Amino acid sequence: MGLKIQNLTLKHFRAFRELRISGLGRVNLITGKNNTGKSSVLEALHIFAHGAALDVISHVLERREGNIRVEGEGRTADRERLIQISTLFYGFPEPSDFTEPIVISTKDNSCPMRLTMQVGWFSEERGTDGNLRLVPLQADSFDEPDDVAALVVETQNKKKRILALERLERYSYLSRISAPGSETQIPCIFVSPYDERTAILAPLWDRISLTKFENHVVEALQIIEPRISAVNMIYDENSNIGRKAIVRIENIDRPVPLRLLGDGVNRLLDIALSLINAREGILLIDEFENGLHHTVQFDAWKTIFLLARELNIQVFATSHSWDAVEAFQQAAAETPEEGALVRLTRRGEEIIPTVFAEDELAIVTRNRVEVR
Repeated sequence: MGLKIQNLTLKHFRAFRELRISGLGRVNLITGKNNTGKSSVLEALHIFAHGAALDVISHVLERREGNIRVEGEGRTADRERLIQISTLFYGFPEPSDFTEPIVISTKDNSCPMRLTMQVGWFSEERGTDGNLRLVPLQADSFDEPDDVAALVVETQNKKKRILALERLERYSYLSRISAPGSETQIPCIFVSPYDERTAILAPLWDRISLTKFENHVVEALQIIEPRISAVNMIYDENSNIGRKAIVRIENIDRPVPLRLLGDGVNRLLDIALSLINAREGILLIDEFENGLHHTVQFDAWKTIFLLARELNIQVFATSHSWDAVEAFQQAAAETPEEGALVRLTRRGEEIIPTVFAEDELAIVTRNRVEVR
């Protein structure tokens, strides 16, 4: 099974003027101090894998609160949207300064891909066929109230899409699964660092319910609660949360709500469902250790390594925790698939990656070298 991405380049995205990472493995852990761009790497991969689908871009803006409106005198709605979308671009450019496109690319023989995103202003004109089309305007000429701000997306095959920014407001990220019709290039699931409502996970459960993959979910939950023998999602008519997860526990005659078993079990449900649904694609886990006691992290990582191999998934995770790093190294050493640790370090305005392969990571953890 070939890796999806071995080398990654990000240009003008978030805090990265330019970031090049080589030597990525099947399972990758990204570490670094605050404000070094760990989560930004995951966001770039999320956008990249889905071909800059608007629902995914909307999600990336929402989770960083980049979609909050800021009132300003004389601002049109599209100028406001440009200020929101500028949070994706290096240096947070002003509406008139979107000169450098975002570039996300790989150069691997197995998966050479490139995605660029640029902002422009357009006017709506009706063609000879009677259909409206967007015509580019010069950067200093967007003064008319009917002018349209749009994101211009170009993929590997030079195919361009013009996405009017007003369409971002139509999307609400209700599911980990992208909406039908999105420009998905690689299956990709993003696991939030925050405690997700079970209803968000329900569509992931529906895709594996009554299949062999249910057993993988149960085995993941057993890392914390060995007595769990089955799991299901049900509607709760007496609650406004929609669906909730229940489990069967040995020696208990009635179903038990999974929420009663604590944050760790629910975090494992989140990771396991997302992992299985990312098969043949990419799984992104932000702040892996959230909710997981250090004593269960080795088994959690081992499950990720084994399923990543079985289901042909490439995993990218972030962490601040030394326990997570140490457990990651131990799991990597016990499985045949390759793991890599990427440390991001800020040097002035630049962010520098250092990649530790498995053998180097073993030395790092044995000597307690600081890599967080």
